[in-house]
Amino acid sequence: MKTSDLKVAIYYDWLNQWGGAERVLLDILTLYPKADIYTLFYDPQKCNWLPKGHKIFSLNLKNKLIYTPFYAPKMEQIDFSQYDILISTTSNIGHCFLTQPQTLYVCYFHNINRYLYQNPPKLLKPILKIYQQVDKIFANRPDFLICNSNNVQCRIETNYKRQASIIHPGIDIDKFIPNNKASQNYFLIVSRLVSHKKIDLAIKAFNHSDYQLKIVGQGREEGYLKCLASDNKNITFINQVSDQELLALYQNCTALIYPQEEDFGLSALEAQACGRGVIAYNQGGAKETVIDQKTGIFFNDQNQDSLLQAIEKYLNNPPSSQDCRAQASKFDHNSFMLKFKKQIDSLWSTKQHITS
Repeated sequence: MKTSDLKVAIYYDWLNQWGGAERVLLDILTLYPKADIYTLFYDPQKCNWLPKGHKIFSLNLKNKLIYTPFYAPKMEQIDFSQYDILISTTSNIGHCFLTQPQTLYVCYFHNINRYLYQNPPKLLKPILKIYQQVDKIFANRPDFLICNSNNVQCRIETNYKRQASIIHPGIDIDKFIPNNKASQNYFLIVSRLVSHKKIDLAIKAFNHSDYQLKIVGQGREEGYLKCLASDNKNITFINQVSDQELLALYQNCTALIYPQEEDFGLSALEAQACGRGVIAYNQGGAKETVIDQKTGIFFNDQNQDSLLQAIEKYLNNPPSSQDCRAQASKFDHNSFMLKFKKQIDSLWSTKQHITS
């Protein structure tokens, strides 16, 4: 049977926002335009980016940390026996499904569950430690693991004791292009406004400078962050932007500020594709996408002084637009789709050989 004739299911944690992981989902859906979609929660009003024609099955389980241990029992009840391939793209619980031997089950990790392993809430640590043991059992269920970065690969190996192959996500380098003009003297953040993104660190740093900062994004930390910046007229929040507006913001900024430890991170690549450098915390995915002192500057400590020093260093020797563009071009989303499809086809062929 040709892989194009196979019946495919695609799982994604929550269909209720737009960001880097959703861009990757779109690329996967491009490869499998007839696939059915399964998700914990689906909000059509926030998913106008989702292609038409896919059947969507939602469990109507909202994104609440306290609900996490209760997701799996419902998810385990889903019958995937009618599908040849199940592709789960997840950073939470997409590795817990139960599948029949004839179904190829592949899990693409954007990250393992952040609140179990990286940022567990202090009050829930004793309970979550117990749940970690269950989560590690889930990790043995997929036939094959893929992940987005060396960073996440190490987390999988450390916590799940399994190997995952790396297929880096990509961006549309034909869409994100330089305008070959001088910057408009503002720094930029493009991010969901949640605590682990460390937007508060950037705001505190810019509160002690005269530089302009534009923050693009939405999230549950929005009120707190706006309060933190309320006395600084040089900090602007932009909730929603069109694709064209986002492009212009990238093209005209001095640099992208990247204060978080990112799992992989596409906004750093988008900025570089537009000819702009990145000032990034020297951990995580940024180390795979940014070249220190060539397409950006790293800072080693997540504090105001370290970030402000990196900004000064960047301004004294900004990267060339050509170098930034060349680096981003290594991560074209067409390359991701080609590698991903080739991997799935190979795994399917191997499975057929083993089971025949």
